[in-house]
Amino acid sequence: MPWRAKLQTADISGITVREQHLASYFTNAWNRDPYKVVISEFMLQQTQVDRVLQKFEAFIRTWPTVNDLAHASRKDVMVAWQGLGYNRRARFLHEMAKVIVEKYNGTFPTQEKELLVLPGIGKYTARAIQAFAYGKDVGVLDTNIQRIFSRTFFGLEFFDLKKNKISLKALEECVDQSVPKGKGDPWNQALMDFGALVCTAKSPKCEHCPFQTLCAANMHAKKQQKTYAELLKTQSVQPVCTQRTPFKNTDRFFRGRIVDALRESPLHMQSLRDHIEHNYGLTDKKRFGEIIEQLMIDKLITIRGSMVSLD
Repeated sequence: MPWRAKLQTADISGITVREQHLASYFTNAWNRDPYKVVISEFMLQQTQVDRVLQKFEAFIRTWPTVNDLAHASRKDVMVAWQGLGYNRRARFLHEMAKVIVEKYNGTFPTQEKELLVLPGIGKYTARAIQAFAYGKDVGVLDTNIQRIFSRTFFGLEFFDLKKNKISLKALEECVDQSVPKGKGDPWNQALMDFGALVCTAKSPKCEHCPFQTLCAANMHAKKQQKTYAELLKTQSVQPVCTQRTPFKNTDRFFRGRIVDALRESPLHMQSLRDHIEHNYGLTDKKRFGEIIEQLMIDKLITIRGSMVSLD
């Protein structure tokens, strides 16, 4: 993945491309670009990796540094974001770049408390920056790592922890204590890959798992003469989706279609409403107005007179 590449600071001429890749993945002698880490983390939030790959590389080509992004227009950033969804992430990313340039002279802070006050950065992203950009020994609690530790140490799916009166803090402490000294970066990267490839959500490969004799969930299943993967298929342990409204009738869907329309060009308010009604079936004028108002509050659109734009 391109955001995992590190900047080479040593002469490695003469070794193979594969060896260069492995060296870049594990070495602490080379540095990863914090800007690329941040871009990838913003893009990967609730978005599949294969959708991010192409967008990431195009984004970096357009704005190779945080200074470039800070001086871009919000509209251009919003246009480049098309296809990734959750458009507020694009706004937060743009605002964050401005703060980094204006307050920190283009250099990302390294401390969690400083990272947490940046636009759009929560605890997970702050820790991801610390681990992946600066190699700090902190746990990065993404969905894959949540799943691995919930099953291995507590014998539960992540969404069952609260029901069983196990706090998120207890899970976080468990993850933090696991990080090998000086290996925060490769450790978290490896766990994420392990969760994506082996300890998966619906069909974990328990028979190939190196933790199968240590995993609390699997050991519980063994008492019933099954692997945990087999138990998952016979028990209702997956979360039940309670959303009944089809996505194409949600405010989030219409918000995205409004922003998409404005990516092409500014529109007269009536033309915009007609477009959304004709193409996506939103006939409720009051609801359209409320969605427009919320988009303004979220600073995703601007209204000047009767014209609506992303500027």
